[in-house]
Amino acid sequence: MGVTSYSLIVLFCAFLYGLSAVLCKRGLQSEIDIRSLTPAKLLVFLLTNRIWILGVCLSFVTNFAIIEIQSLIDISVVYPILNFSYVFVILLGWTYLDEKLSRWQALGIFTVIIGTVLIIFIEQPITGSDTRFDRLLAFNAVSLLVIVGLVVTAYRQKVKNYEIYYAISTGIALGNVETYIKANTNIVISEIGEFSIFSVDSLYYFVSAWPFAVLMSFGVIGWLCMQITYSHGNVSVSVPVFAVLQSCITISCGYFIFDEYFSLQKVVAIWTILSGILILVLSPPMVEAETNVA
Repeated sequence: MGVTSYSLIVLFCAFLYGLSAVLCKRGLQSEIDIRSLTPAKLLVFLLTNRIWILGVCLSFVTNFAIIEIQSLIDISVVYPILNFSYVFVILLGWTYLDEKLSRWQALGIFTVIIGTVLIIFIEQPITGSDTRFDRLLAFNAVSLLVIVGLVVTAYRQKVKNYEIYYAISTGIALGNVETYIKANTNIVISEIGEFSIFSVDSLYYFVSAWPFAVLMSFGVIGWLCMQITYSHGNVSVSVPVFAVLQSCITISCGYFIFDEYFSLQKVVAIWTILSGILILVLSPPMVEAETNVA
């Protein structure tokens, strides 16, 4: 199977991620303020929410597919394509959640699309070397400090659009997860020569390697922040924020952690995506604006 076939599979996974996000968003939409629930009541609310459970299961299965694919081709091919998940989210948000976009939001999304297309059409040879774990651990420490700062600020200041803070935290956490998945699969390949989610030996080495504990920690943080993100605001705003930020972090780690080659086109593409994120974050959702006027 060639790189093009894998790219098409990744594109389908992007659709599944988008569908999962919309299902989780629909399941968490209610008159109840999720942040006010006790842990026991929150657990009951989630376990009895069939739509939310379906979205989580769909995301879980897709994650396994991505783990397999990213072990076969470069992360600079996989994760830029996954940015298209927000395109599917927007389409599903229009048709299923009746969400609207302002002109600034449309401009932000268009800008992100341009950056993503620039990355996708770059020639992507596998240029990475061994994992630089010293740099990876330093980046993890900074990431944790930023996430704690965002969560504390959103909680103590009672900000209105708190989902943006949690969306950024989600992107940072999941970016670390993706980086550790690549680092962990590299360890497995160095030990037994290959990696496959269908191989017992591969899974054993993957779970027993020390980065797996850090991977799971960031995964739990990202998952919790993601659920809070889904519980408020427009999915067409929050999902692009954490999805693209997550990808940018992963691609940047490809340069600093795995020594992948970054051409001028790739650098321009990343800055274009970051510009689109800023536009999305600074532009208020149209739905909320109309509600306030009413």
